[in-house]
Amino acid sequence: MKFEQKRVLVTGAARGIGEGIASRFIREGARVVALDYREDQLAESASKYDASRYAYVVSDLRQPESAADAVKKAWDVWGGIDIIVNNAGVAVMEPFTDIAFDSWTNVLNVNLNAMFVICQEAGRRWIESGQPGAIVNMASKNGLVGQANLAHYNTSKGGVVLLTQSLAIELAPKGVRVNAVAPGFIDTPMDREVKESAKGTIGLTLDRTPMKRLGTIEEVASAVLFLASDEASYITGTTLVVDGGHLANAGAL
Repeated sequence: MKFEQKRVLVTGAARGIGEGIASRFIREGARVVALDYREDQLAESASKYDASRYAYVVSDLRQPESAADAVKKAWDVWGGIDIIVNNAGVAVMEPFTDIAFDSWTNVLNVNLNAMFVICQEAGRRWIESGQPGAIVNMASKNGLVGQANLAHYNTSKGGVVLLTQSLAIELAPKGVRVNAVAPGFIDTPMDREVKESAKGTIGLTLDRTPMKRLGTIEEVASAVLFLASDEASYITGTTLVVDGGHLANAGAL
């Protein structure tokens, strides 16, 4: 199997894309540490998998100071980490002039600041041990173009793209690859929650997407696993867009 005995940390792994990514890695032979604040959902997932393949760490990435501790705990589970998938993220639709600073900070903390801390903590450990590694960060099509009522989310995901490029440059000589995946509109619990708060803009979304459908969790997971695999051994600093052609259809944005 492609990831036989690889040790993988997936953040935001209790549901949605993160859960799908964790499941795919396990099917490909990896040992996964799932990280999330939803302990009940992590425990439910744990009941589905062999304990030799799945473990979890409870951590609330809204508090970035807890992110470094989470990496230490995850590292200790399997005696190291080979791959990190920074998937955890939050999104709230609200007009820019209505965004409270606490809301702004919460989105930036989860989507970007915790990612920085996790990458830094793991990067130091990889460099000190001389061990190679791979990081896949979850960006978004909203990190490449703007969208109304999502100023905090857009800003955080734009930061993910540039953080990914910056880390790729610095860590490549150390044997660590860093890439990102930028999903478009994917059928996930979070996407449904955001659209519900936006009063059902799904029709317009599909009108602007050439493939005329939402993406699936499995399709995003496939992109993540490719970038994490040895098949992408000469790829670093890139952001792979998985959006059904939405951004390519710029004239209709």
